[in-house]
Amino acid sequence: MIHFRMIAAGTLLMLAGAAPVMAADKIQETPQFRICMDAVDLGALKNSQWIACYTAELQRQDKILNTEYKAVQQRLSPEMKDPLTKAQRAWLAFRDAWCRYEAELPNAPGGEVNRVYCMVDQTIAQSNRLRESL
Repeated sequence: MIHFRMIAAGTLLMLAGAAPVMAADKIQETPQFRICMDAVDLGALKNSQWIACYTAELQRQDKILNTEYKAVQQRLSPEMKDPLTKAQRAWLAFRDAWCRYEAELPNAPGGEVNRVYCMVDQTIAQSNRLRESL
């Protein structure tokens, strides 16, 4: 899992778009996210710019997650669909709670940037988990 400190240091630069970057068939951030992060003016209100980039990426990644979830559901036997639905709901609750925790940690830049970054990171990880489940 990538930590925000690495992103803030310029390790991860991505943004808005349709298709995610794929590495060895793994879902990653979209090319549009890279573009957005590359455009951040590090001298002016960078936190609000980062939040905007991550918020837009979260919307794209949620769509990807939903696509992966539906693909897994379609391939499952009827008796396995309910356990998947319960697991996904539990994961969503975990993601939201964990990312609220991440927002409270004393890591720079902190707060909402950390929370939204965490949401993107966790969503990508879950999409990959679903993709690899069958």
